[in-house]
Amino acid sequence: MYGLPTVSLRYLTVYGPRMRPNMAISNFVSRCLHDEPPVIYGDGSQTRDFTYVDDVLWANERLLDTDVADGEIMNVGSTDTIDIETLAEVVRNQLAPDLDLVYGERNDADAEHTHADISKANELLGYEPTTDIREGVSEFIHWYRANKEWYDPLVRNS
Repeated sequence: MYGLPTVSLRYLTVYGPRMRPNMAISNFVSRCLHDEPPVIYGDGSQTRDFTYVDDVLWANERLLDTDVADGEIMNVGSTDTIDIETLAEVVRNQLAPDLDLVYGERNDADAEHTHADISKANELLGYEPTTDIREGVSEFIHWYRANKEWYDPLVRNS
């Protein structure tokens, strides 16, 4: 409209330091740190494509250096889908392995599965996710513990 070059990026379930406090990973971590079992809403078979914040940062920084993607719409994801039950187990096993998983009623508004097709971002930007979910969860747990005083109340009240 105004002749400005633009690119639209679609991020899939971004997580990591300073992530939204009302997401599954932050809730699982908080509950485990309080010696409470992680609560899975539904049967845990729902899958997500979690994208570590550093991968999102890389894609955005790359766009500052090139115009090859002007006018394009691209997905930024990990392509490494994980089911919610396994995610809860990954968190629990790092923090409180003796806790059981608890299951609650599934929210019908939640998507059953998400998965990113990053082929266009790969082709145009050379985008390749670098942080797998297990590594990213470990980094987030480390960050959470270091920032628990201010971040934990946000999670507990979300």
